[in-house]
Amino acid sequence: MNKHLLVTISDDHTAHWGLKFVCAFFGNKADVRLTLFYTAPQPPAVWAEEKNFESLRRNDASAEAIVAAGKRAMDAARGLFLQDGFSPEQVDDKIITRNFSRIGDIIREGETGLYDAVVFGRRGILKLENFLDKSATEEMLEAKFAFPVWICRDVDYSRRGVLLCVDDSEAFRRIADHVGFILQGDDAHAVTLMRVVKKSDPQQPEALFGEAMRTLRENGFPAERVNTRVEVSDDVPGAILREATRGRYAAVAVGRPMKRRGRLAEIFATSVTMVLLRRLSGAALWVSR
Repeated sequence: MNKHLLVTISDDHTAHWGLKFVCAFFGNKADVRLTLFYTAPQPPAVWAEEKNFESLRRNDASAEAIVAAGKRAMDAARGLFLQDGFSPEQVDDKIITRNFSRIGDIIREGETGLYDAVVFGRRGILKLENFLDKSATEEMLEAKFAFPVWICRDVDYSRRGVLLCVDDSEAFRRIADHVGFILQGDDAHAVTLMRVVKKSDPQQPEALFGEAMRTLRENGFPAERVNTRVEVSDDVPGAILREATRGRYAAVAVGRPMKRRGRLAEIFATSVTMVLLRRLSGAALWVSR
């Protein structure tokens, strides 16, 4: 079964962290399908009282220049993927004229396209941070974010393996299933199941580890490539960050609680996920739907 990723593209060719992560991560590229997605900004509006032949001509030229920039960005991204082993048949592209914000259009495409994950590069996640920090319109904050997100801020492409953070939640079960699905048929990576327990309330993680291993096996991921690790700490995100550095994992995978209204801002509402979003370096962050 193809693993279909939506890879967000910008015209900043120096910030293709997401593109390069996808290229470096997959050892077996044969069953990966990619859609490159670019949202072209609207040209400046021409007010009614300003409309004349010259102003309309400039507006048309501006629109053409914007689309041309998007096509150049697409060509550069496609070339990067083809150079790294993907075939032309595996890479689609889609350019749209911006309807909402850039993030809003990505959300809409991610929802309607039923992608297995949406990949943000360095520039894309800065846009996402700004979107969250500035508390954009209520309409946009209410938008559903019902797909896994890969956040590639500061990635070391030589790393291997996935650190899967274990807890007793439906969000964890979803991210475990996602990790198993993405890694099926690819022997480039191992999985480490990590459970952080509080000093004041030490827990036995064996049952959670067993459930996670079953989920991975159901996706065809072999048990012999699964390790477990327990850390006792009251600083959960700190423990995860330390292990991510120690183990040199390519990705850290976490779940998020499903909130009643499913607001976009709530994908990063938990302190653990927010700290990882801000501080994780060297590895991509995978967040479940």
